[in-house]
Amino acid sequence: MTTREGLATRRDLAVNALVLGAAAFVWFGWAQEGPPPGWSVFLAMGSGLGLLLALVSVVAMRRLKDGSAMSTRAGRRAYGITVGIELAVAVAGVVVLSLTGNPDYVSPWILAVVGLHFIPMARLFGIRLLAAAGIVLTVVAIAAAVVGALTAILPSAIAGGAGGLVLLGFGLASLHRAWRP
Repeated sequence: MTTREGLATRRDLAVNALVLGAAAFVWFGWAQEGPPPGWSVFLAMGSGLGLLLALVSVVAMRRLKDGSAMSTRAGRRAYGITVGIELAVAVAGVVVLSLTGNPDYVSPWILAVVGLHFIPMARLFGIRLLAAAGIVLTVVAIAAAVVGALTAILPSAIAGGAGGLVLLGFGLASLHRAWRP
């Protein structure tokens, strides 16, 4: 349930911050698969900040009671369809990459799928910055694949580290907007 202007509810913004914080935690963790020397401490700090953002967002979400796009049957249906398509596309890509001997590119593939699924989610929840995050994540995924192909750096280090940073930044922005009057 968004406002007449198409702006997100404060509760949906807090939930978005929770999801992005948890995702940042996971992506910073994935980057630790085989990071370049010196990256591990920063990736661990990023994971900690993602977890902290998620926890603070839970508090905000519980305090804000102004409705949600998920409170309607149509909203839940659109969400379910979008996530179902995202999962099917992600799994299909993982299978193809694995069967063709390219498992190092699974992380950029998943990041691109996640980024692209943010675009319809932005419309559903009325959170414009989610669409921007989706575009940036997709660009990061492409860059991770290119860097992985041209250097000895694993694509997961780039996808996880840069993707985690993007998720953390947009999550913080979403939480900030949730607390604005």
